[in-house]
Amino acid sequence: MKKGMHIKTKVAITAIVFMGVLTAVIAFVGYKLYHDNVMESYVSYADTVLEYAYRAAEEHGFGDMIASREMPEEYDALRSDLDAIKDSSDIEYLYAIYFEDIDDIHSLHYAINAKTQAELETGAYYTNMGTPCEEGSFEDDTLLILQQAVKSGKRENGTLEGHADAYGYMLNGYRVVFDSEGEPVGLICVEIDISRINVGLNRYLRIVLLIAVVFTAIVVFLYLYNTERYLIGPIVKIAERSNAFVTKMQSNAEPEELVFEEVPVRSKGELKELSDNVKSLADGVSTYMTNLKTMTAEKERIGAELELATRIQYAMLPHSFPAFPDRQEFDIFASMDPAKEVGGDFYDFFLVDDDHLCMVMADVSGKGVPAALFMMASKIILQSCAMLGQSPAEILTKTNQAICSNNQEQMFITVWVGILELSTGKLIAANAGHEYPVLKQPDGRFELFKDKHGFVIGGMDGMKYREYEMTLEPGTKLFLYTDGVPEATDESGTLFGNERMIDALNHEPDADPKRILQNVRAAVDEFVKDAEQFDDLTMLCMEYHGNGGSIS
Repeated sequence: MKKGMHIKTKVAITAIVFMGVLTAVIAFVGYKLYHDNVMESYVSYADTVLEYAYRAAEEHGFGDMIASREMPEEYDALRSDLDAIKDSSDIEYLYAIYFEDIDDIHSLHYAINAKTQAELETGAYYTNMGTPCEEGSFEDDTLLILQQAVKSGKRENGTLEGHADAYGYMLNGYRVVFDSEGEPVGLICVEIDISRINVGLNRYLRIVLLIAVVFTAIVVFLYLYNTERYLIGPIVKIAERSNAFVTKMQSNAEPEELVFEEVPVRSKGELKELSDNVKSLADGVSTYMTNLKTMTAEKERIGAELELATRIQYAMLPHSFPAFPDRQEFDIFASMDPAKEVGGDFYDFFLVDDDHLCMVMADVSGKGVPAALFMMASKIILQSCAMLGQSPAEILTKTNQAICSNNQEQMFITVWVGILELSTGKLIAANAGHEYPVLKQPDGRFELFKDKHGFVIGGMDGMKYREYEMTLEPGTKLFLYTDGVPEATDESGTLFGNERMIDALNHEPDADPKRILQNVRAAVDEFVKDAEQFDDLTMLCMEYHGNGGSIS
């Protein structure tokens, strides 16, 4: 009895020490991974918002405004664009600054700032060009980094963490603004509150400690129980099962019959040696022979399943043309060529009712089977929302909510969706991070239409999307595509690009939609030649005829 108690005590102490060390390691590694992953996502999000703000600044010539310290009419237009960006983003601050004296880090002045509609309604006010920054707004270390970025004419985005008594812990994303002469004149900045990370980390540590205590108690109990009652039993089972395994092997049994049900052994000495011998037998004979026999069958099964997946995906997309032979108001054609057996791109078009045509062009992150599964789910959600009579902005918002609710793999999708009123030509559309559409007006040429972009679907829960409206005259063509077209590369790594794509569209601008797509694909193939296709090529072209029927 004393010997039994001694063993149980030793096992209990060992288990407690081991679980304590394991808990500490898991807590530390989890803490580090959680912090790093969250910070990485914040940095990525800051870069995305900063990119949109920088584009707006360039479009309005903001660098020249800072250089001249003036606020022309474009200044208010820029502020409206920045307000829209801040209103659709989860950030604390969006502003621009400059050094009145580049050699004096404390000569920092505001150039512009952005406010959301909610902030303005609660009494917030704008800061105009030339307003000095509040004392203590930035730490000196931060000011030195910003000063050096301007002096060096840094071109890429930068990020840094900082703390101020008035604002707390913030992640600052910045980018240098240049005037029309290419001289650095200031910075545009985005700030995100990162103090919320500590809340998640504290919750994580509490959960880990609670689970560790419960799990340790269970493990110690099971160890003691098994030591007392299951010492002799495993020895007998190992002997019986090893003898049966050897007998089957000597009788040239099929690999499927060489199955050894392993017995868990927790002691050392002869019992451990016997367990090792059995494991060596199972690993050296059963696994090898089974894998050898099943390897060919497994390859054939995978090939058949991929072929079936290709057919299923093809069937999910509209592929019978002409798609609506009895409708004279429009003509439409689309194609998808996946880079692998199955792809993540998809297009869709369908009549919501007798007078409204819905068109969708989307690109899922990633490739292969995971992207294809995500594509099918996204397509079903988008179509279901559209058939409920919702607007494009509502379709994207509802789809984002549905995908974000269970997006454990953190995949995302870019989407352009538009609804065309066939009787009037009115097109209402919304863009969730997708490529710009291309338009051809009657008697005109194809040109990029730089529409408003929202954040990608699945990237962040709670996003709201905006839509825009235009009227299509009879004879107008709309071309939609995924990034596989402009990003097709030749053997030297050169991109096909938007310019070549527009040239291909304008090769026969008055051709029917099917011919338009054939011309683009021919141009891509001629450019790429023998280089491997790395991304899906998906395109859609729609020509609006109006109530008068086809355009001759």
